[in-house]
Amino acid sequence: MKHKRSLLAAIGGLTFISLASAGFWWSNAIPQLSAQADTNLPNNHLLLSPVHPDEPVDYTLNERFSVENSLEIIEQIKGALLSFQRLTEKSKPVLGEQAIVGVGNTDWETQNLGFSNWVGSVEGALRKQDYQMKKLEFEFAQKQYQDGEISQAILDEKESNYRRAEQEFKTFWDSFRVSD
Repeated sequence: MKHKRSLLAAIGGLTFISLASAGFWWSNAIPQLSAQADTNLPNNHLLLSPVHPDEPVDYTLNERFSVENSLEIIEQIKGALLSFQRLTEKSKPVLGEQAIVGVGNTDWETQNLGFSNWVGSVEGALRKQDYQMKKLEFEFAQKQYQDGEISQAILDEKESNYRRAEQEFKTFWDSFRVSD
């Protein structure tokens, strides 16, 4: 029984020391992380390193990862998948069914149903999220306008962005069909 209490006391002591050490580290590290974040990003929430030596973090976040760029890339992906479909059809007589199957993603269901559904799901998610973000930005701008923090022009711009994203999502929704 004494050994169990000693063991529990030791574990408790080690846990306390670990927590105290973590707290000490945290209290000393956070101001340094915040200071670094202030110089790297305007939103002060993330500490990111460049993904490429020739591409600043700001460009990656605001251009490469933008909704507009992502929707353009989706069009490129659609084109690449269509080319893969055509290549598959042209290759079957030359290479034979076995060779084509070995490549993967060459069956009719994947190429005619999967490709369309996959890309549509990603595009739908982007458009939905863009709509939701623009809606929240507009709602926040309404509050800011009521509090006298922004001008009518800025509020109008946020509303315009929201209405455009809403219409784009609705147009996508009305044109989207699940292939089966």
